[in-house]
Amino acid sequence: MTSIDYNELAERYIASWNEPDDEARSKLVRDLWAEDGTYNNRFFTVTGVQAMEFVTANAVQEYGSKGFVFRSQQDAYGHHGGVHFHWVMASAVTGEVDTWGEDFLVLNAAGKIASAHQFAMKRPSA
Repeated sequence: MTSIDYNELAERYIASWNEPDDEARSKLVRDLWAEDGTYNNRFFTVTGVQAMEFVTANAVQEYGSKGFVFRSQQDAYGHHGGVHFHWVMASAVTGEVDTWGEDFLVLNAAGKIASAHQFAMKRPSA
């Protein structure tokens, strides 16, 4: 695996959850994820790039339409193919944080996401 800028990876990952343009979001997802990558949160697990395109589109629709954006906390670090970082979901207008959490990504040898585990520390209020 080549050298990875973990904060840049986290920023691109977070961008895929905020991007309102379908084509741009699809490109982000396809650039980030392994074809058989698996995403896990406390409610569901999905596998594959198409599933991630669907999940991120739903997040943009659900939270973006309510005026929220996701932001990396610029604290990503990693080793041996694992990457950990914190994020917040905040008002796009005021910056007020609604919820927060962390993700743990496992990268494959090509540096693409093989699995992601999301831990939301507070349920969104909206």
